[in-house]
Amino acid sequence: MLSGTEQITSSMTMSPIQNDSNPEPDSLGDNGADGTDWHSARGAIIEVTVDGSVWPDSLVDDLRRRAPDILDRVMQREGYSAPIVSLLLCCDATMRQLNRQHRDIDKSTNVLSFPAADDWPDAAVNPMLGDVAIAAETVSSEANAAGLAAEDHLLHLFTHGVLHLLGYDHIDDDMAAEMEAFEIELLASMNIANPYDLHQRIAMLEGNQ
Repeated sequence: MLSGTEQITSSMTMSPIQNDSNPEPDSLGDNGADGTDWHSARGAIIEVTVDGSVWPDSLVDDLRRRAPDILDRVMQREGYSAPIVSLLLCCDATMRQLNRQHRDIDKSTNVLSFPAADDWPDAAVNPMLGDVAIAAETVSSEANAAGLAAEDHLLHLFTHGVLHLLGYDHIDDDMAAEMEAFEIELLASMNIANPYDLHQRIAMLEGNQ
């Protein structure tokens, strides 16, 4: 089960940045990358910043098509209307910097979440849920190692990051099971197979190396 950063499977190595001595980054995208907004059918907005030097257009285009849909599915289930999520699609070097700054871990990871609130978000007060950052090279290497389509793995990481913004976590077995079950349900609704079985086998193999 996902019960801590070092015990998480090879494709789920993030945790929400809460009660951090460094405040949430107000402008993750201020790095010279290109920015745009993606709008969902239910009125949600994903404010996207892309480092085009490392992110293939095909991956970004696929996420542009599916991320607003899965965000709507999350929000419909949670009863949260028209949120705003900031998404940074960055390189490993930028992710390493963020991880070092906010978690004192001097290496890259696949995804980090920065909730805008320390408790359950209130859309009536602020529609901004927070920031999600995803690292291109790590996404590709994890997908290759696990035999997954990079597009599906990227959508999974985005979904996982958004759930952290909503207060889901994997700090103990019960919370991890609830979060994983929700992710599996959401991904299945998008015709994506349960990723965790294979991820856990990969993690076990890596642990024996």
